[in-house]
Amino acid sequence: MSAENFNDDVGLKAVGFVDDLYVMSLDIEPRHHNMGGYVHGGVLATMLDTAMARAYWMAQDGDKMTAVTLEMKVNYIHAVKSGKLSVHAKLVNATRRTAYVEAYVVNEDERLIAKATSTLMVL
Repeated sequence: MSAENFNDDVGLKAVGFVDDLYVMSLDIEPRHHNMGGYVHGGVLATMLDTAMARAYWMAQDGDKMTAVTLEMKVNYIHAVKSGKLSVHAKLVNATRRTAYVEAYVVNEDERLIAKATSTLMVL
């Protein structure tokens, strides 16, 4: 059975807004590992990108919901092998054409795993 979309394939789950941050979670599975046994950086980047886009989209009216990532910068802080990760994203600023968002990933102990910033282009 195929998943409905890429986020389902990855196993990313939407939690929703907690205070002013959009939150998603991921239970780490072996399929998320790189060859060294750590969570692959692409999985972390996917978490960050998805949460930042949703932080923007969920804060907008229906006519401004379409946006795409123009650029994203990721800092990988700590490696992680197992457990549950959560990503927290916040819309910092939005104009008619662009939006600036920030996000971070933490493990169950609230240890910072990765952080990112992104500029979205509103279509």
